Formats: sequence, C-alpha cells, structure tokens
Amino acid sequence: YGGAPYRKGVGGHGVVALIEGRPGKCFTWRADCDGLPVVEQTPVDYASKNGCMHACGHDAHTAMALGAASLLMKRKDELNGAVKILFQPGEETGNGANAMIADGCLENPHTDFIVGLHAGSIAPHDWPAGTFGYYPGAFMSFLDSWQCTIAGKGGHGAFPSLAVDPVLIAARVIDAWQSLVSREQSATKPMVLSVCKVRTPGAAFNIIPETCVLSGTARALSEEERCRIEERMRKMAELIAEASGATAELVWTRGAANLVNDPAATEEVVAIGRELFGDEAFLRVPLPTTGGEDFAGYLLKGPGTFLLMYTPSSHGPTPQHSPRFEIDDGILWRGAAMAAGKLVKVPTAWMDEHETFLMWYAKEKGWDKEAGLDVEIKYFNSGADILNALPSGEWVFAGMGAVPAMLGALRYNMSVIGL
Repeated sequence: YGGAPYRKGVGGHGVVALIEGRPGKCFTWRADCDGLPVVEQTPVDYASKNGCMHACGHDAHTAMALGAASLLMKRKDELNGAVKILFQPGEETGNGANAMIADGCLENPHTDFIVGLHAGSIAPHDWPAGTFGYYPGAFMSFLDSWQCTIAGKGGHGAFPSLAVDPVLIAARVIDAWQSLVSREQSATKPMVLSVCKVRTPGAAFNIIPETCVLSGTARALSEEERCRIEERMRKMAELIAEASGATAELVWTRGAANLVNDPAATEEVVAIGRELFGDEAFLRVPLPTTGGEDFAGYLLKGPGTFLLMYTPSSHGPTPQHSPRFEIDDGILWRGAAMAAGKLVKVPTAWMDEHETFLMWYAKEKGWDKEAGLDVEIKYFNSGADILNALPSGEWVFAGMGAVPAMLGALRYNMSVIGL
C-alpha cells in the first residue's frame, strides 16, 4: 500500500488500510475482492486454472483501490482528513460487509462518508466504455434466498398411484409462483423470483422420491414487497401441496438489505466525478436494479453512495457471473482517479475530454509526432511501479489487472491522444 498502515483479518479475511493527512473527516472507499466457483472459459492467457475465477470484476475493484492508495500516499500531506480503504471478502455470500462492520472497520477513525463502485457490464450497454452510473435513493434489492421442501410419499416409478409424487407437486408450485411477479406485482416496480435449483435427495430413474427441494432467490426493493412475496410463496406452496396430499415448508433467509444511496452524498460524488471527467462521464442509471449488494450494510451506518462503472471487454459486454466474463482493464485508472479525487485534486490537464490515455502503440506508429507531442515511452511491470516512477504532476493511471502496463509518461502540460 505504498507504506500505508493496514490491519488484516478484519471480519475474517478483510484488510483495512489507513492513509492520514491533516486533521479532518474520514472518507472510506470499499473494494470487494472475492471470486466465484466458476470454471473460467475466457481466451486470455491469465485465465484461472483452479475452477474458480473473478467472474464479477472484484479483482478490478481491488486493483483500482490499490491505484488510489498509491496516489494518495504520494500526496497525503494534502489530504484534508483521512482515507480508509476496505478490501472486503464475502460480498458474493452477502455477509462480508456486516462481518467487517462488526469488527470495527468503520471506526478508529470513524467513517463520515463511504463510496463503493462496481465494474463490469451492469450499466446500460449503449453507454461509452468508462462511463460511471449513479442512482440516488433505493438502487438495489434485498438479497434474500429461500428453500422449499415438498414432502410426499416415495414409491416405485412403475406404480405412481401408490405414491405421492413431490416432483409433480414441485412443478405445480413453480408454475404457480410465476404469477406472483407477472400478476400480483406492479409492472413499474422491479421484482424477481427465481427458482435456481431443484433436487431430489437419493433418487434414481425408477424411484419416486420422498421429497423434492426447491431453492432460489427473491429480490424486492422495499420491505413491504419483501414481506409480501415471502408470505404469498409460503401460502401457495402449502395449499398446492395440501391439495395433493403432501406438505410444503418454506425456509426464508434474509440476506443483505436493499441498497439505498444517500441523495446528497450521491450528488457530491457525481459533482467530483464530472469535474474530473466531464458531465458526459456520469449518467443516471434509468431504473433501480434487482441485483443485490452487501455494500448496503455500510449505507445503513452513515452517508455514502454506490456507483457503477461500465467496463466491457474489447469484444463487447459479457454478463457478470458468466465463465466468459471479461473487462477492459485499460480503463481502470478512471476508477482509481475517482477514488482519490474525493480528497485530493487529481491533475486532469493530461486527460482528453472524451478519451483515456496514450498507449505505447502510438509511439510505434509515429502518431505522437503527427500530433506534435514529445512522448517518451517507459515500460513497467505494474500500475504501482508507474505511480512510483513518475514525478509529482506527471501521472498516468494504467490498467492494473493481469496485463503489464505499457504506457507513455506524459508531461503535465501536454494534451493526450486517446486511442
């Protein structure tokens, strides 16, 4: 962390870095860092080989936070306050944030303002790459899961009349549940009910099992809707099972709260971002999302906001949690600059109004000379090395993902060709 003190083992496996400047308030930036049990199918040479991958972009979040930490450490004497950076595990399970909060990650010093960001293809796909998305108010859903066990009477597959088939009853329940969103929920209010797993423990091709277990997730934006869908799912399952001579038990697990961005905090962060990147770089997300985020736990403790950052791969957007998920790590510097820009003035004279940075390829093609630039190409092994090598006022943010950063060091008073 460039010399920043840090505490590890927070909430289990979390890390909290602290960068202190002059006395003042504490700004906190959260970066989740966990992966998923997905077998990677991307064509990149750094693809995971162990059956797990970063299929949701959390490695990018960590890279951006490390870039911001390096920048802030170089200018910590200018900080009007302190910056905490949370490297949080367990977002995908929905309990990582609360575990770190319980272990004091928001205290010593107390967090006055917190921001999180999610990269990938969650934002609208017609946005330019590198665009940030914001939404004041209720932005993401409750992150609930459930399991429904239907108990019938097992028997031989050749003699179904002697059994009570829980698989058939489960099919009826699944079908009936679909009307809860399509016919009982307002079309203007997002809600999701997904049956994601159906299993019959110990069954075989010629055995009607004793039980059939359904499991999945339900997403709602308000507490009222959350309670209503739970009640209706339970009642439907119980009555359908009873009508067929079986029983149904629904177990509901309440996960992360719905994510509600503080409007004033959102407005402040957007104003900082637009000063850095221009008005067109920050767009309001059209509608709330039924995705869930345990970052909501931090927002229950104080003001803050959660942003999106559109980072599609070079061959187009790929869905989160897909084995083919990729991002363009060449634009991650924007997230690092955003994280640092809350407390220090990030030089922007080297940034073109619309583009990103000058790659070494421009030098190879001679395009720098055509544009009247005197560009020196330097090669580095990592984004952190770049930040350490450049003098004050000559900053370049690199892609800090898996590919080596090969960027030209630009003089502070020069413009940039964006490629």
